[in-house]
Amino acid sequence: MTSVKVAAAGTVPPRKTSGHFDALDGVRGFAVLLVFCVHAAGNAAAIALGLDFGQAHFTALDPLGTRVLFWLYASHHGVFLFFVLSGFLIGRMWWPRPALPYATFAWRRTLRIYPAFLLSFAGSLVFAYASGTWVPPDGLRLLANALFLNGAPGSGIVPFNIVTWSLFYEMTFYFAFPALAVLARAAGRRGGAALWAGGIAAPIAAVALGADAMVLCWALLFAGVALAVHEAPLRAFAARVPTPFVLLAYLAVTSTALVASVPALVVLPAFGAAAVLLIAKSVAPGNAVAWIFTRAPLRALGRISYSFYLVHWMLVVLVARAVTGHVEALGLLGTALAIFAGGFAASALAATALWWAAERPYFAWVGAHNAVASRG
Repeated sequence: MTSVKVAAAGTVPPRKTSGHFDALDGVRGFAVLLVFCVHAAGNAAAIALGLDFGQAHFTALDPLGTRVLFWLYASHHGVFLFFVLSGFLIGRMWWPRPALPYATFAWRRTLRIYPAFLLSFAGSLVFAYASGTWVPPDGLRLLANALFLNGAPGSGIVPFNIVTWSLFYEMTFYFAFPALAVLARAAGRRGGAALWAGGIAAPIAAVALGADAMVLCWALLFAGVALAVHEAPLRAFAARVPTPFVLLAYLAVTSTALVASVPALVVLPAFGAAAVLLIAKSVAPGNAVAWIFTRAPLRALGRISYSFYLVHWMLVVLVARAVTGHVEALGLLGTALAIFAGGFAASALAATALWWAAERPYFAWVGAHNAVASRG
């Protein structure tokens, strides 16, 4: 019989130098599934009910089926979970010491992000032309897509065609964070706390002074950094927290928008804390959260989550249009199931193809490069 060793409560195994946790693949799968639900549920409501969920409120909806659909639509926190996870993983690479020279890190981030983005962007142009939403391109908007990955918030630059808005926050963080980490290390023993605290406080202060609430996305990235800086004590703390409490806390924070209008200035920082606890729990062995996120289907989806994230919205729209003529026969439930199942299947197939074309070559190159470096 194979024995399984589980860390005692309140302890944490030694830090893994590889930075890879199997459970975090599952977290990625869960996050992208939430994002998928936003678009699938939104399209189902528009086609079957003629409702724009972006203008609806949970308490005004009836019957139960419509409320369940709206609950699935209100899954925007999938993107926010990606932010916290990215902050944690990049933070580990730069604290307490850099894993790579900055030039190598920046080059690898570019190779990791841009090929799949550019292919999906090209696909979005075909989609726009075929769907009648084509807008003639101009240089400024194409530049916004190429450099800012869909435009800089508040700059007045409107991107030519939206693929995903979140990559702007991710890329600015990737390129600026190493410099901040260097400054924090130079500040001495308290530099780590100042690094994440300042990264959280600055966006909050900016929003309080009138900035767009979306700049709070940077605060979520630095919430992940806080977990990286204090990984050992936070993982030990998470190991002592009852699993039901972690799940209920996450569910409570993410369900707030269903029943009340709470300012983003309150909700997003609270989400950051709940997500940090969820991620810390997922990498602490021997609990239900870690078990869930290490299941094969979620991990498989997590491995192609970036490609899935880039292409799924176009395919959900196409499936929804194909279903439009059958709404009366299918009813709300049948329409929703058709859009969810068809959209997911099409997205998974396209994402797998995109992963092989644009992501796998990067991982193969990094693996070969690391192997040569280790032999040297």
